[in-house]
Amino acid sequence: MSKTIKVFSPATIGNIGPGFDVLGLAVKGMGDIVEVWKIPGNKIVIEEIENADHPISKDPDKNTAGIAAREVLRLLKLKAGIGMRITKGMPAGSGLGSSAASAAAAANAVNCLFGNSLSKEQVLKAAMAGESSVSGGYFADNVAPAIYGGATLTRSLNPLEVTPLGIISDLIIILVMPKVKILTKDSRKRLPENIPLSDFVVNLANTASITAAFCKNDYSLLKENLKDLAIESHRSKFIPGFEKVKIAALDSGADGMAISGSGPTVFAITNSKKKAKIIEKEMEYEFNNHGIKCNTLVTVPSKNGSRTINGIN
Repeated sequence: MSKTIKVFSPATIGNIGPGFDVLGLAVKGMGDIVEVWKIPGNKIVIEEIENADHPISKDPDKNTAGIAAREVLRLLKLKAGIGMRITKGMPAGSGLGSSAASAAAAANAVNCLFGNSLSKEQVLKAAMAGESSVSGGYFADNVAPAIYGGATLTRSLNPLEVTPLGIISDLIIILVMPKVKILTKDSRKRLPENIPLSDFVVNLANTASITAAFCKNDYSLLKENLKDLAIESHRSKFIPGFEKVKIAALDSGADGMAISGSGPTVFAITNSKKKAKIIEKEMEYEFNNHGIKCNTLVTVPSKNGSRTINGIN
């Protein structure tokens, strides 16, 4: 049997509030697994997709993992056959970087299969190519933390410049995932082309403060600056009960709440384990009041991004 490489990539929170398209954070507790192995010929064959909550194409040219794998081969200047198995660990369209996790895991796995000769930045570029097929553009706010771990700042896309920021060690994240599907590609079409200058200034200051908070491992700096005046009001319209859920989160002790990526997942923050469980319960209760079922998870930042789980011979 040929060698099999199995790679896990974590779920991610895109934007972290005001950091639209530039900030992202890897979290523990959820993620995708991609397994790859060499097969005869020059084709990529996705043999199985497990735990998917909706049909996902096995056509490698229409699948984020398949596209990322092909891009790695292109960067390596190789023609090779690859078998692939994908195990989904989060719902598609949840705002937790589902497609980014698959793309990141696939890019890392194929690179590992052929000797790890690509740099982390090259692997990131390959994963971004896969992610772009479903997100409606070339972005790194989910893919970068999925690969690097912790929080990341995407300073530029061309040329690509990503800065890992680390984690905040006492940050506790309450993820609430309402069972409403919002596709990133569709969500982006509803965003305004212009925003008031005053809102831009507030978002700029808050994004800079969040960046500093992760660099300094300073929870107090994060909790004061999660507010997003530019994008949240537009995306929240597609999350039933959003405003009531936010009030419930803050009233029950959360230091802030925002939308993860394009939604519908929302996240609240605290540094108290006791408060976290109360916040989780109250947010879920409020969604239920609006007739929306949801899943919840109390978690923390993940220091690690994509990583090999094991190598099987």
